[in-house]
Order: sequence, then structure tokens, then C-alpha cells
Amino acid sequence: MKIKTATIYILALIMLSLSGRVEAAQPLGANAVVEKNTVFMGEAFIFQIQIMGSEHPEKPDLSSISDFSVEYRGGQQNSSSSVSIINGQITKRVTKGYVFSYQLIPKRTGRLIIPSITVTGDNQSVKTASITINVQKPGKSDNFKLRLKLSKTRCYVGEPVTLTITWYLGDDVRGFNMALPLLENEDDFYFIDPEVDTSSGGKFYRIPLAGKDAIGEKGQERLDGKNYATITLKKILIPQKAGDITIEPATVVCEVLSGYRRQQNNFNNNFFSDFFNDNFFGSGRQGVYRKVAVSSNPLDLNISQVPEKGSPKGFAGHIGEYRIEAEAAPLDISVGDPITLKLTLRGPDYLDHVTLPPLNQQDDLARDFKIPRERALGETQGKAKVFTQTIRPLRPGIKEIPSIKLPYFDTRTGGYEIAATKPIPIKVKSARVVTAMDAEGKAQPVLSTSEVETWTRGIAYNYEDMSVIQDQRLGLVSWMKSPVILSMTMIPPIVYLLLLLGSSIMAKLY
Repeated sequence: MKIKTATIYILALIMLSLSGRVEAAQPLGANAVVEKNTVFMGEAFIFQIQIMGSEHPEKPDLSSISDFSVEYRGGQQNSSSSVSIINGQITKRVTKGYVFSYQLIPKRTGRLIIPSITVTGDNQSVKTASITINVQKPGKSDNFKLRLKLSKTRCYVGEPVTLTITWYLGDDVRGFNMALPLLENEDDFYFIDPEVDTSSGGKFYRIPLAGKDAIGEKGQERLDGKNYATITLKKILIPQKAGDITIEPATVVCEVLSGYRRQQNNFNNNFFSDFFNDNFFGSGRQGVYRKVAVSSNPLDLNISQVPEKGSPKGFAGHIGEYRIEAEAAPLDISVGDPITLKLTLRGPDYLDHVTLPPLNQQDDLARDFKIPRERALGETQGKAKVFTQTIRPLRPGIKEIPSIKLPYFDTRTGGYEIAATKPIPIKVKSARVVTAMDAEGKAQPVLSTSEVETWTRGIAYNYEDMSVIQDQRLGLVSWMKSPVILSMTMIPPIVYLLLLLGSSIMAKLY
């Protein structure tokens, strides 16, 4: 019976493709929907654009959404089809669709508007309706606190500053979301995650922050006379422009355990969901959670521009207090031999973004050594960064690798300084000339004749007469003489004939 039903359905589809009709294409439509219309400041929620009438729409431009941080969460087709038979008339209905999903986080409190979004697909364009979101101010709680701290409140453009975020927890939480409006300000700062030493034996957590994971370390601390568990994470801020910057408060929204309620019956219809509730095998209590939002303190940062006056030659934007050391090996070489030059920079707490100034701009070094154009990338090792470069002496008699200079702006004194390495003594000898005897291992007399002699030993003869080349042209006769080519040509038709004969015999039998 099932086979007959499937056969009828297949036949219906075939008939539809031959004589049925397909409903006309849908006009393009789009709806904007949100997970909730009331949220806390810093609380994330889902925003979707649901499109009808197109399976391949263009990705919408959401740059007009200024009151929310926007994170794209992907898109997927949402299409369906159905076949109906009414009075012998077969109709196929196809519904095309697509859904774009985003995560939004409000940047301020009040009644915020998600504006109308233009959607384009299949050479059509439509607009969604605008949506109003009520954003509430986070409340205060003695059990939860959030604090921001800067390593310094005054700095220069290009000088790294460490921002420390500490979340104080006095109760159990779940389902939290942290927002830091500062991270949206990519025009004023360059943000970097510092490396975390996870081998210290501490406990670490991945904290969702601005669409990425930041590493937070668990600890304990006393604040305002109360003991808290803490989660601490850090961000490196590198200012890109001068000015007075106000860092807006960060926000954490979480679900807090507020009490318990007793289960009615652990073996009712909801057994499989109740199994995962708190204390299932104990008192039969289920945890009750409520949503809590807490905000941090704001911060002010004064950023000054590095003065142009007094800037030394070769200054490459190194800000802070620097030292530079040099090592080289080998030290006894010939002209053109490679020397591995190792330069170690020490300075501010964070050096990952620091580069080595071009060595070809070191006049004393460029005069006596060949320096490759490629610049060493460097490797951070604790509070130092090591650069390795190969140089080659250009002439004999060079006595030393000269001092390498690193101009920098000292933020403590407010002036320019120059760090320098100590010269490294070396011994450079003349390069020995490589002769034909060195290359061959044995000198051979050079023939003065212009003709090439034909050797009678070795790999093969050297032929100078074209008549020795045989006619290797292939034709039908030569193919028929080859057993391999003949079998490859004849076997496929023979197999095909055998299969055809077998299918005919089977059709007559059944």
C-alpha cells in the first residue's frame, strides 16, 4: 500500500511538471522581529529580519542602527513547497524565504529605535517596519558589583594602557552577558587581548565580550567589608588620537539564584526535564532564578599627542621607556658569510604590537653590512621581544658590529631618548676565490676545438645525425598490432552487448 501511495505521488509530480501549474512567484516581503521589547542596559537580545519571496537576498546594511552594538549571527533559507490536487488540477505552491539573525546590545537607556531596514532580493526591494525597544537602567545589588580600573589615567597616543574589569559575585549566577561600550569605539582605540598564563594553576573562564571570548581568572577579594568571589579580565587599549575620553560604564546582566521551590512530582510527564533540576535525588527542590543587572563605574582618560619638536631621526613611534641589547654569532667570518644578529627589546608591559625599526636606516651598520629587505617579525618572551636578523659583511677588515640605536619617547620625562646596544667586536677575512678545480674536484683541460666530440662511454652517445631518429608515427595499423590498445578498444562494446542481451532475457522471463 505504501508503494502504491509513493507511486501515485511520483506520478502526480511528473504530471505537474508536464501539465500542471505552479503558482506565480511571490512578491518580496520582509518583517523585523525581536526576542523582547524591554531589556536592561547591556543586555543582549536577538533581532531577526525574516524575508519572504527570495531564497538568496542580499545581506542587509545595518549601519543605520547606532544605538545598539550589532553582531551578525548568520543566515539560513526558510523555504517550503506543497502539492495539491483539486478537481483534477494539480497545483504546486512554493514559498521562498530567508532569515538573517543578529545579536543586539543597547548602548544607552531609554526608548531606543531600531530603524527601518532595506532588504533587496530577486531584483526587488522592500523595507521593514521600525521597532521600539525600552532599555532600563541596571539596578544596584549588594551581592554583585562591577569595577573598571586603568593602569594609568594619563597617557600618550600609541602608549599601551591596561584596562582591568573585575566582577564581584556574592551569589550563584547563570546565563550572564557582559557589555563594554568602549569596545565599540574602534576609531579612538586599538584593542588587544593580553596573553594569559593558564599554567599558573588558577581557574579560568571564557567570558563573552563584544562578540568574542575574553579570558577571565577566578579569585577572591574583599570589597566594602564583604568577601566576594571575583572574575577578572583585562584588555589592552592603545590610543589612536589625542583628547579627553570618557569610558562609559560596563554592564553585566545575569540570572541569580533567589530561592527554591519544591517539585510536585518527580515522576510526572516532565521527568526528563526535572531530572536536570537542582537536588533531584535529594530534597526535590528546583532552583528559582531572577534577572539582575549591575553596572560599573565610569572612567576618564587623558590622551596627549607625542610632540613633533625634538623628534630624532629614525623615531618609529616607540612610546615608553626602552632598553635594547644585541648578540651576534659567529664572530670570526669571511666577507659575505652570514651573521645572526639577535636584538632584544625591553620596555612597557605590553610589547606584542612593537616592531623593530628598519636596520638599513642605521647608517653605520648599512655602510659595512648587507641587510635584507625583509624585516624580522619578532617573538615576545615575557617582558621582552626578540628579533633575529641575518647580516653579511661587505669587506674585509671590519672590526665590529656598530651600536644599534633605538629612539623612543620617554613618557616619564616627556622627552625623546635614545637606547643603544654595545658594539660587538668581530673579525672579517677576505673571501677565498672559488675556482673550477674547487667546483669539479679535479682540473680538466679545456678543449679549444669548436666541434663537440662524440664520447663512446657514459650515459649515452651524442648523436649529430638526424637519420638515427626512427619514424614513430602511430596509425590504425599500428594500433591493431598492439594487444593493449586492441583490448582497451574492444572490451567496452562487448560488455555493453552482454548486459543488453542479459536484460532482454530477464524481461522475457518475468
